[in-house]
Amino acid sequence: MDGTRRSRSGAAVLAGAVAAALGIAGCTSGGSTGAAGSPSPSGPVSTSAPAATVGSTGAAPTSPTPTAPASTSPSSAAPASSPSCFDTSMVGDTTVAGYLSRLPGAARIIDPGIFMDLDGLHLDTTTDQRPCGPVTVRITRFTVRLSHTGSGGAARPSYSYSPLDTAEVTVGPANGVAPGSAPPAPSHCSGVLSVVQLGAPVKDTDLPQRLDLVNPSPAPTGPYHQRVKVTGERQVAAGLALPADAATC
Repeated sequence: MDGTRRSRSGAAVLAGAVAAALGIAGCTSGGSTGAAGSPSPSGPVSTSAPAATVGSTGAAPTSPTPTAPASTSPSSAAPASSPSCFDTSMVGDTTVAGYLSRLPGAARIIDPGIFMDLDGLHLDTTTDQRPCGPVTVRITRFTVRLSHTGSGGAARPSYSYSPLDTAEVTVGPANGVAPGSAPPAPSHCSGVLSVVQLGAPVKDTDLPQRLDLVNPSPAPTGPYHQRVKVTGERQVAAGLALPADAATC
């Protein structure tokens, strides 16, 4: 009996030693860390890169997740464009003069949208072509002395200019006549040429080199007006106020 117990105790001791040895071998195989946390020299070396950690130094930037655009409901759509206008405060005199001189008439596009008449400077253009604010222009006036050379059917009108005055007036943004822009009344054989322009004063070379005087029919009984074509730099419009007897001077 005692011999059998000693034999079983010895077998138990031997089995425990073998199990301990196998446990130690299992802990140190495969490169797992020991108690100190250092890799075992006998373990295989891993060649895969460690996973990037968000926010760590040197980590590759991550692409933002695309966001689907918000849907636009009919009630939040942009409103329709309102009638436009021309902002003369953002450009120079040459551009403003070109804009004014090309304005279409409100009734017909072939009519000028800005012109002189006996009662002054008119702005009469479509709503979307008007200036966004008031525009200051200069009106330079000249006395025009009328006469005729020759006689009978060969008689031709002639004329000469002399400076009269200069006035600055404001036109727009609404259609109408610019206050203070009416020319002085013409007198016997003497008319008034009004030149509307921006920038530098009108020079003699800017004045029309030829005036084609109109003979209204029937003959006028009072002063009348005719438009004059202008070609000088920064000129907008021009008009000639004539006396009733202009054709007979």
